[in-house]
Amino acid sequence: MGKILVADRIAQEGIDLLHAQLPETEIDVRTGLKPEQLQEIIGNYTALIVRSETQVTGNILAAARQLKIVGRAGVGVDNIDIDAATRQGVMVVNSPTGNIVAAAEHTIAMLMALARHIPAANSSIKSGKWEKSRFLGIEVRNKVLGIIGLGKVGTEVARRAQGLEMQVIAFDPYVAPEQARKLGVTMLSMEDVLQQADFVTLHTSLTSGPNGTRGLIGSHELSLMKPGARLINCARGGLIDEEALLNFLNEHRVAGAALDVFSQEPVRDDTVLKQLLAHERVIATPHLGASTEEAQVGVATDVAEQIVSVLRGGFPRAAVNAPLILPETLKILQPYMHLVEQMGRLYTQLQPGPLSKIEFSCSGEIAGYDLRPLQAALIKGLLESISDAHVNMINAQLLAKQWGLEIIEQKSPMPAEFANLVTMRVLNANGYTSSFAGKPGSGDEHVEVLSGTVMHGEPRVVQVGRYWTELIPEGYILFCRNPDQPGMIGRVGTVLGKANVNIRHMDVGPSSRMPHYREAHRSTDTALMIISVDEPIPDWALEEIGAAGDIFGLTLVKL
Repeated sequence: MGKILVADRIAQEGIDLLHAQLPETEIDVRTGLKPEQLQEIIGNYTALIVRSETQVTGNILAAARQLKIVGRAGVGVDNIDIDAATRQGVMVVNSPTGNIVAAAEHTIAMLMALARHIPAANSSIKSGKWEKSRFLGIEVRNKVLGIIGLGKVGTEVARRAQGLEMQVIAFDPYVAPEQARKLGVTMLSMEDVLQQADFVTLHTSLTSGPNGTRGLIGSHELSLMKPGARLINCARGGLIDEEALLNFLNEHRVAGAALDVFSQEPVRDDTVLKQLLAHERVIATPHLGASTEEAQVGVATDVAEQIVSVLRGGFPRAAVNAPLILPETLKILQPYMHLVEQMGRLYTQLQPGPLSKIEFSCSGEIAGYDLRPLQAALIKGLLESISDAHVNMINAQLLAKQWGLEIIEQKSPMPAEFANLVTMRVLNANGYTSSFAGKPGSGDEHVEVLSGTVMHGEPRVVQVGRYWTELIPEGYILFCRNPDQPGMIGRVGTVLGKANVNIRHMDVGPSSRMPHYREAHRSTDTALMIISVDEPIPDWALEEIGAAGDIFGLTLVKL
């Protein structure tokens, strides 16, 4: 299981869960590490847990030689270099639901504090003053709340605002109008929301690029707001151009702002942001949106459970940089994922050499599922032995592209020889299966096709090249070909007995079931002998088995 590093403070319940579920695993809680300190030690850990304080940069990930997963105890992952993690094959997970209510409640608290000048009035009375007329507020009833981003948190804010008898309008390009109508929310353009709202609250993620949300609220957007409007940001720092907001506040073109998140955290002394926080019409809190006892327990245990799942070979429920697999789907696909991964490993040992194009086909009920997890597992099996990168579900497609490997997917709901069958077929540059390089029985046949299925929950390889067989793809396995005639099995078994190598399973696969093929090659037909053994076979024994010349193509693989 390796070691787990907890680099930021999380609820003790999350750490207790790790200890209970992974009793053999060492768990180090080391908070407040400087970047160079984290980079120096991260190579010793298989899992890392952070909140928003620790920056998981590309340099840190490059030094994380054993790292399998980074868990963010919270929603945002902007402090983690997702692209670098993907390249390294490091899974990133978060807790997208653990602090929804906490963030929504904090937004409403900030809205009310802004409307009634609560922080300034509290400071005034504690200093011995009685300035009742100075802190004239406004009611929120019948006011218009504009929500930018009607996701999980935005939706919860809308529900609470409706309880305060506010009219709720929203902008979110990804939310269908019908869904908004069910919530009692009117969807408008962003410009209309800014122009009509008395309070504007932001609930979108922070993204960069031409269509990103960084600087979403700048001078132009602020100019669209009512002079008496107020702005709230409990989402992500960087969504607001803070210098522009400061200017609009100084010019009394925005009535006030409530901020919980900032472009710099913690805030430095020599910045515009420092001036913004000192403004009399700005109220601020130090990123407290998720800081409730309940939310901290929720996100800590959520991330801990996902780390336990990954370290035990399972899949998390909230992977940021991996295909989403529902638990019920994963339960069905997992044995097939193991099967195709082993098929990939088997192929690279039976037929080492460059790969450019593979047709991956599924028939039967399994074809009705999203096959991306199976493709990733196949790529992992094919590239693991030839790539120095750790190949997994996260970076499989990226590494395949780098290696020039193209996967062509084929699906058929109609069952073939088995109720469910998965097949990998190596294609040449023209897109056709390469012909066998040698004549049947010559010993230099190429394996171009592998097929497998799952029987009673156990993976089985049922076709190797032109031979049909039944093979459990685990452990040491000897492959050899011989004339399809009596006495061959006994000769191999005798030599293995002399070498004190125990045979766990033996299977002899006939060549293709196609009648025309068997008729054409009746005189030279061969069988494929597959022998599973408990330990490696000595070289002298392999040489003795092949000495007579009629047992050939001996290949010992380890899966």
